[in-house]
Amino acid sequence: MSSSSLSPAGSDGDSGGVVGLVAADHRREKRRLSNRESARRSRLRKQQHLDELVQEVARLQADNARILARANDIAAQYVGVEQENTVLRARAAELGDRLRSVNEVLRIVEEFSGVAMDIQEERPIDDLLLRPWQIPCPAAAMPIAATVAHMLQY
Repeated sequence: MSSSSLSPAGSDGDSGGVVGLVAADHRREKRRLSNRESARRSRLRKQQHLDELVQEVARLQADNARILARANDIAAQYVGVEQENTVLRARAAELGDRLRSVNEVLRIVEEFSGVAMDIQEERPIDDLLLRPWQIPCPAAAMPIAATVAHMLQY
């Protein structure tokens, strides 16, 4: 009796063990597929993030090139304005010299002819363009405070 009772129980245990192994293999395979799919999604997310970063780098490089070109244009304009200012200052000095010469000639003519001439005495030129640092504006008394942080906002 004992052998017959062991035999069916053993065979039941063997079939249960095989079923358990099959179920464990099935769970393991299912987990492996799930992990593969998760890794694939992770790689896709990383690739998408990398593509976005590459696009942002390209956009920032284009912005930098545009800003650099604008800065170069402004620098060239500044050089042109400085050259024009130099020419204008030289012309103003030349005209001042001519005015002094004409006034001197008029004084000599007045002295020898006895005719009174209306000679305007030379006055300093009160021109804001020659003294741009003196702006006639009430707001000019306030200090201008610009920090790098303010400039980098834009």
